[in-house]
Amino acid sequence: MIEAARASQAPDQAAEPCYFLGNDVADPTRIARAESATDPPSVREWLKPLESAGQRRGTSAKRVGGKAASLGRLLRDGFPVPRGWVLDARCFTELVDRQLPRGHDLATLIRLSGTKVGVDRAARARDRILSEPLPETLSTALRALWQAVAPEAPWGLAVRSSATCEDSDETSMAGLATSVLGVRGDAELDAAIRQVWASAFLPRALAYLAHAGVRDVAMGVVLQVMVRAEAAGVLFTAPPPGLEGEHWRAGERLVNATLGLGAPVVDGAVAADTLRIARGGGKVVASAVAQKRRALVVGAAGLEEVAVPAARADRPALGEAALQQLAELAERLEQGGKGPFDVEFAVEGEDPGRLAEDGASEGAPAASEGAPAEPRVWLLQVRPVSGGGFPEGGGADTIWSRANVGEALPGAATPLTWSVARAFSDRGFREAFAALGCRVPRGARLVANVHGRFYLNLTAFMQIAAQVPGLSPRALLGMSGGASDQLIARLAEQSAGVSRRRFYARLPLTGPRLLLRQARLEREVAAYEGEALWAQRALSELDMTLLPDDAIGTTLRSVFLLLERTGTLMLHCASASLASHLALCKALERVAGRRASARSASGEAPLDGPAGRAETNVEHLAQVLAGGVRELDSAGPGIELARVAELVMLDRASRERLLAGEVRGPRDLPEGPARDALARFLEAYGDRAVREAELATPRWREDPAPVIAMLTASLRGAPGDPERALARARALADREMAMLETRVSRVELALLRTLVGRAQRYVRLRERMRTWVTRVLGMLRKVALDIDRRLLRIEPSLLPGSVFFCTYEELVTALSSGRADVGHVVRLRRAEHLRDAARPDPPATFIGRPPPVVLPPASGVRLLGLPASPGVVEGRARVLEPGAPSLDAVAPGEVLVARTTDIGLSPLFLVAAAVVTELGGPMSHASIVAREYGIPAVVNVPGVTLAIKTGDRLRVDGDRGVVERLNERDERAAPPSPNGAAGGAQGDGAAPLAAPLE
Repeated sequence: MIEAARASQAPDQAAEPCYFLGNDVADPTRIARAESATDPPSVREWLKPLESAGQRRGTSAKRVGGKAASLGRLLRDGFPVPRGWVLDARCFTELVDRQLPRGHDLATLIRLSGTKVGVDRAARARDRILSEPLPETLSTALRALWQAVAPEAPWGLAVRSSATCEDSDETSMAGLATSVLGVRGDAELDAAIRQVWASAFLPRALAYLAHAGVRDVAMGVVLQVMVRAEAAGVLFTAPPPGLEGEHWRAGERLVNATLGLGAPVVDGAVAADTLRIARGGGKVVASAVAQKRRALVVGAAGLEEVAVPAARADRPALGEAALQQLAELAERLEQGGKGPFDVEFAVEGEDPGRLAEDGASEGAPAASEGAPAEPRVWLLQVRPVSGGGFPEGGGADTIWSRANVGEALPGAATPLTWSVARAFSDRGFREAFAALGCRVPRGARLVANVHGRFYLNLTAFMQIAAQVPGLSPRALLGMSGGASDQLIARLAEQSAGVSRRRFYARLPLTGPRLLLRQARLEREVAAYEGEALWAQRALSELDMTLLPDDAIGTTLRSVFLLLERTGTLMLHCASASLASHLALCKALERVAGRRASARSASGEAPLDGPAGRAETNVEHLAQVLAGGVRELDSAGPGIELARVAELVMLDRASRERLLAGEVRGPRDLPEGPARDALARFLEAYGDRAVREAELATPRWREDPAPVIAMLTASLRGAPGDPERALARARALADREMAMLETRVSRVELALLRTLVGRAQRYVRLRERMRTWVTRVLGMLRKVALDIDRRLLRIEPSLLPGSVFFCTYEELVTALSSGRADVGHVVRLRRAEHLRDAARPDPPATFIGRPPPVVLPPASGVRLLGLPASPGVVEGRARVLEPGAPSLDAVAPGEVLVARTTDIGLSPLFLVAAAVVTELGGPMSHASIVAREYGIPAVVNVPGVTLAIKTGDRLRVDGDRGVVERLNERDERAAPPSPNGAAGGAQGDGAAPLAAPLE
């Protein structure tokens, strides 16, 4: 569970000692009582009751922190809060003053936030905090406390941050300070307190404090008896400003819940149940029940995951009684016009034994006969709903999006990847705009790091693009996805006053130059490839172990410069591809009224389409006409792996070994054509990977496990024909063109054929350069791994992969200076990255600051997105979970449902019946591959991975951008899948949709 630390500290009387604030040793299943006299004397020296926190000057929020003061008020008002204690924030201040060198205090580090010196000092301060012991008298008090409370705390204690600026109305650092759960014993308590203190020195926390105007801060610590949670989660009492809408209305509360502890819900590590309940009465308005196969509990060795019985996994985590208590507590919290609030809760005693399987978890209740105990809801934390700081370069009205860039780099990026991607993309965008004749404002920030995720500043981007006639927000975002009609209208309003005088003035110069460059683009790419192949070959022949540090630094810089050049050329190809697509769409608009779709000759798919917009279908027609691109690099891995599968199907021994899970690489196959084909595949595509833009990700050449998994999945169905898959897209494009031939003049037809040819040519070049970006990233990773070996030699205590937690600039400086003393920075950045990776993904698009809540998925049986590849099929859903999905579990004929379709997953497209994603646009790399393979695809479907469960039966309409959930009793025959298999594999695990709780 991750929480925030924020608020400024005011000086208080220095004569008063530090205190733990606590109460009597009571049953942990009862509300805390103010009977501190029962605590041992050594504990009382440091402790006072939690319910007294915030009650008087000696226990004010400036002394004990915002969270402790808030919990104290809740206890005094009669709310159910677990028993706890708090360590005075001045103990933190005294430790910093005593143990840290001058200039390493938080006040100084906040002023130095974002500088190299600040990062270095923060890293050294964090290491010192973690390594220095607590005062002996405090350790004695912790020992006495645990001895007193241990018999009544089978799940141990929760140790939480309580910064002096935390949980106030003005600032919110939720997700920036650490909490430690399931702590047992005085040694663990000692370590947990130091972990909480050290989290205040993470760079993102310091940056937020600086942005919020906080000059100094101190960290109190709350200790609470852990609730033996059968279920837990988060309640939002009302939509924060700006989030009201179809998915969450003003008169509703939002609940996210799962089984066991609520940390995975708060951190976004699991797909939780999502419920919208009415403010009045608590009736469930809508619900989406997730498959909860695992639950987090406290076992004998601490936190552990246990398997959830299959019969329980698909049922709601919360019953009616718990929901009713939550609704009543929310109403009490908002009395007096307060709120909205972000409430963390745990439910105890609703269904004893439902999480424990064969005694998997010590302290978990054993299964019992008879009716379940009456549930009790406990409040663990209540804070005002407010967002964090604005991303760098943005303000309250800035619109941010990762809808398209999230395909290339989903999830939290490591510091090395982010530093490379930021420089690479920022320079590429600026050069591409300059080539168009646009003026890029000095200091404009086009990309930003939001909780470790890569976001594009749409406001700044569109204001620059608006200088070019025709590059409207609707034209651009209709292809990239991620923006509603309301956001597109807002972007259009933001860029409405942009002057085009500079563009027109420079057009006589930039226009011919741009056309000339596009005409020479193929030759430029060919010349680049010659140089890049030479650089790749030279690096492969270089023995980097013989190079001194400064030479390896030079090698790193040369590969980085090659990556910048590669990215810039790729963006020029992408710009040419975009321009050719827009030109084709404009031409098609002129003839749209005289054309009927080849897929619906009877007129069942009119041009105004499901969304009522003709431009949607014009764009879709342009995509179909430009399909069937031969020699498309991005389609290569899927085609070649399908050919490997054909050879494996002819080799019984190889097939049996793969299906038995006995193959880890080509050497595990018998000698023969199948083994040789797999080895050639890894040689040709070894630089690729799932999530390949992340430098820390092993490439297929290093770890072929994902390739083996996708190959195994393809063996479970009838052998496919990759050539037929490619021919389908070409045949559909030919039929559409034949339809147009009967309705347009010869001149118009010649123009359309020319524009289609240009669109295909530039798409081919764009995807070719995308492949080279991947190859150069592989070269950069190779150099980074050699640097990592050097770091581990200098400081053996570092973990493998430490190089990825340095920035590019830090590595270059360290190598050139000969002083690779970066261990303290590595530990700092690794801790921050782990925290970022544990946080839920912010929305694909948001305004101002990222909201503190994940919006619920759309309700109803029809989910709307953007059409990315034509066709209509039915099949069972296979939801790919983030991280390391079980790729070999995908069955032929299933519908792949994912947050984003990574290019590294494209070989599965030839196994699946269709593809559905939350992110991406019709012109994204994966969408282009889907069209080449001839499988239906719908992208940009909000919340689809929450709304759909594995096993649900779906109808995917790639022509109209609609995903429909079918009733299990619907006996209509499914149309055949594009792969020739029966549409919709009848796999296990199918389940009806969850109905709202009554």
